[in-house]
Amino acid sequence: MTAPKPPRPLTRRGRVLIWFMIVFVAMVGVGGGGALIAEGLNGRDAQADGPVGSLTPTDRDCGRDSCAWIGEFVSEDGTITRTGVLLSDAERTRHGDPMPARIDNVRLHDDAGRPTAYTVDYNPGPRMAAGVFVLMFGLVMAALMVRSVRRYKRPAAPPEPAASDTTPPAQA
Repeated sequence: MTAPKPPRPLTRRGRVLIWFMIVFVAMVGVGGGGALIAEGLNGRDAQADGPVGSLTPTDRDCGRDSCAWIGEFVSEDGTITRTGVLLSDAERTRHGDPMPARIDNVRLHDDAGRPTAYTVDYNPGPRMAAGVFVLMFGLVMAALMVRSVRRYKRPAAPPEPAASDTTPPAQA
C-alpha cells in the first residue's frame, strides 16, 4: 500500500481566497441570523405594545413561494395612519388568493425602514429559532474552515547545514 501524496502547497492567491470565503461565511451567518432574530423580536414587541388597528391591503409583495399583503394601517382610534405597511401573518398567502377588503386586529411595529403589521396569530418563535440556527451554523462553519486551514502545514524548508558540516574533509 502506498502513502497518499502530500497536498500541493497553496499559493498566496489561494490562501487569500480561502480567508475571503471564511469571512464571507461568517458574515452571512451573522447577517442572516441577526436579521431573522430582529424580525422575530420586532413581531414580539409589536404584539406586546404596538397600536391595534386594521390593515386595508392595496398590493401584494410576492416571493417565490408566497406573498405578503401591503396596505394602509389605521389604528382603532384613528390617530395613527401609515401607508406601505407590510403584513406579517401566520397564514401563507398564495399568488392567486383574492385580496381581502380589510384585516382587523393587527398590531403595528412602526419601524423607520418599513412599518410592519403583525396579526394576533403571528408566532415570533420560529423566526428567532431560525435566526439562532443560521447564526450558529455560519459561525461554526467559519470556525471549522479556520481550523482546517490552520491544520494544513506549509512544506518545511530544507534544513540549513550546520557550521560543523562546512569544514573541509581531511586529506590523507
